Amino acid sequence: MSDPNHARRSAVEISIGGVDVTDDVSEYFLSMSYTDNAEDESDDIQLQLEDRRGTWRLNWLNKMVQGDAATKGTKIRVAIKAENWWWDSGADVKLDCGEFALDTINISGPPSLLTIKGVALPFGSQVRQTKKSKAWEKYTLFAIASEIAASNGMKCMYESSANPSYKRAEQSRQSDIAFLAKLCKDAGISLKATDNTLVLFDQATYEAKPPIMTIKYGEENYSKYKFSTGQANVQYASCRVSYTDPASGGIIEGIVYAEDYDDDAQNNQRLEVYAKVSGATEAKELALKRLRLHNKYEKSGSFTLVGSPSLVAGVTIELAGWGLFDGKYIVQRAQHSVGNSGYTTQINIRHILEGY
Repeated sequence: MSDPNHARRSAVEISIGGVDVTDDVSEYFLSMSYTDNAEDESDDIQLQLEDRRGTWRLNWLNKMVQGDAATKGTKIRVAIKAENWWWDSGADVKLDCGEFALDTINISGPPSLLTIKGVALPFGSQVRQTKKSKAWEKYTLFAIASEIAASNGMKCMYESSANPSYKRAEQSRQSDIAFLAKLCKDAGISLKATDNTLVLFDQATYEAKPPIMTIKYGEENYSKYKFSTGQANVQYASCRVSYTDPASGGIIEGIVYAEDYDDDAQNNQRLEVYAKVSGATEAKELALKRLRLHNKYEKSGSFTLVGSPSLVAGVTIELAGWGLFDGKYIVQRAQHSVGNSGYTTQINIRHILEGY
C-alpha cells in the first residue's frame, strides 16, 4: 500500500527471457500498450523505447538475436502496477498482462525508436501453422481442446456448461487452432488465446456476472466515448437447428426466438442451421447459441478512461444517464496504455443479450 497523501502513479514491470529487466529498460521506456481481446483474436503487447545512443540497436538486440534463443519466440512478461490508485485508501493495484512471445522488432527514426511487439499466440507457432490430418473418435470438445493445448505446450481452460461430444470429428489438413476454432463456432462457444492458455467459454455465463463498475454520463473518469446501433448484420428473429438422422430418416430440430419476437411482424427472418445433434434438447441449445452469435452487436460502444486494471475482456459494466444506450454491457476488448500521458484504458463494449 502506498501513502494516500501521495499522487497516483503507474509503472510497468518487464521481464524478457525470464529475466527482470525493469530497471535496465526504465531509462529508455516511452510507452507500453496491452490489448486484451474477449474472443477470436490473440492478446498482444507493444513496447516503445527510445534508442538515441544506439544501445539497443548495437548491443542488446545483437545479444538477443545471437544468443541462446532466437529473437522470435523469446518470452516477454509484462505487468502494470498502479500505485496509490484509490486515493481514499492508498491501495496499489496490479494488472498481470501475461506472457507473450516476441513477434516483431521495428527500428525507426529520427528520433531513434525501438518498437517491440509480443503476441500470446504467434503467427508462426505450431498450433497455428502446422497442418494436420486426424480423426478424433469418441471425443468431447473439452477433451479435444485439452489435447491440442497439451501437445502445443499450452494449458486449457474450459468455462462452458455445454460440452459437445463427437463420434468422429475430422481434422483434414488444418492447423490445430483452425480446427478447434471451427468446432467452437459450430458449438456456439467462444475461443481465445491468452497467457499460454487456450480459453473456451460461454459468453452468456460471462454476461450474467454482476457489473464491476457504473459509468455515468458527465462524470470525470472518461475522456472520450462513442456509441453505435444498427443492423449491419441481419438481426434474426429466430433460429432453427435441424438434422436428419441417416439411420432412421427422422428429423431432429429445435427452434428458439428472440426476446422481442413478434409473430405478426413482416420482417421476421429465421437463421437456418444444419448441424448434427443427438436430440431436440441439444438442437434447441445450439439454436440459442447461434442466435446469440448473430445478434450480439446491435448496440456497441467504446470509452477511453482513466487507467483501470479491473477493466479486462469479459467483465461487465453498467451505463447510466446515456439514454438509449443505458444498460449492462460486456467488455469485448480492453487496451491498457502507459506512457508520458499517464495510464489510460480504452474499452470496446457491446450490450448484453437479454432473453436468450
